[in-house]
Amino acid sequence: MKQYHWIRLALAALIPLCAAGIFILIAHLQAWFRYDARYFTPEYQSSYESPGDVAVALESAIRTSNQVLYEELTGLRFEPHPIRHNPNLRLAILLDVDEIGYFQYLFFDVKTYERSAFYIKQVMDRWVVVPQDAYFYWDSGRWLAVITPLALIWWGVLIIGGFAYWIYWSGTMFREKLFRKSRGW
Repeated sequence: MKQYHWIRLALAALIPLCAAGIFILIAHLQAWFRYDARYFTPEYQSSYESPGDVAVALESAIRTSNQVLYEELTGLRFEPHPIRHNPNLRLAILLDVDEIGYFQYLFFDVKTYERSAFYIKQVMDRWVVVPQDAYFYWDSGRWLAVITPLALIWWGVLIIGGFAYWIYWSGTMFREKLFRKSRGW
């Protein structure tokens, strides 16, 4: 098989690693400029000193569609994605606390039975709602649950495709040798 086919295959195998690198770079850049210092004053730190305080305020923000309160709860420098107004939403339970420090609260719509999960984490001595964006997936490690299967599928396709090409190439070489023998070349 020609040398450049293996080089192409090796370069194609690096695509998931390059995509992961670009994702990590974007998440790191987002982390540098993520939070606004005006939301981390002693006043805000005392208002949101526990994850439960933030969860109760988040329920109020969603039920009343209070975007200003939601911005306070996230503490983000840039305006977060608008929350969806839902007067039927109720705080149900603290669903999970992971080893990284994310508190996952489950909210429940009493009319449609739809469930929504929100994550709360301590940042700079206060608790904030963490939107599920690139930074969240990177910081929580959940991005690995996405990139790992995709990379494995990609590499599996490359291995199967490379093996199929090798069989095709071997067959071509075999037929060429057979043809030369029968012609006496």
